[in-house]
Amino acid sequence: MIVNFLVGASVCFAGTLPFGPINLTVAKITIEKSRLRGFEVAVAAAAVETFQVLLAVWFGLVIGAFLEGNVIFRAAVATAFLLIGVVVFRRRPAESLAADDHSFGSEFKTGLLVAALNPQAIPFWIVALAAINDYTDLTFQGLELALFLAGVFAGKVLALTGFIIASDYLKTHLQQSGKLVNYALGSVLIIIGVLQWQRLL
Repeated sequence: MIVNFLVGASVCFAGTLPFGPINLTVAKITIEKSRLRGFEVAVAAAAVETFQVLLAVWFGLVIGAFLEGNVIFRAAVATAFLLIGVVVFRRRPAESLAADDHSFGSEFKTGLLVAALNPQAIPFWIVALAAINDYTDLTFQGLELALFLAGVFAGKVLALTGFIIASDYLKTHLQQSGKLVNYALGSVLIIIGVLQWQRLL
């Protein structure tokens, strides 16, 4: 059963590495605030993705068809990405709040929001689960499913922790790192929004 955990962790880790809204948000929060704040976003994003994987396991094809066929939902998500992207791109980096590291939770909602708006997550896991079913004999019931979901959570947190470490290094070695990450994150969000609208039109 440990294979279920390792497969879930490996697939989620690999899927998190390409630059996207979640890992760039983690980098942004880490640079502008602190490692703890970045870790809050990572944990929230991992929780959302674990839930999305559970939905993909249970209702994958139905949800996939809904996401593809519901024009209003897709338009709302595309518009949200465009608006958030423009705001982030134009925003000045906040001052560091590293002294406020004693509490936990202030950036958790940010992680939940960005992860929940990510339109690629469920379709990615529908395809990933289909590939896993084709090449392995894994089952997704009971304890096996719980271990797979635990692996997904661990893989997400591990990958995003790597972004936290890299961002913290960037923060201390590059004075303009906050502005660069804002430009990168804003650009990615705008591109995602444009691509979503392009698919609709």
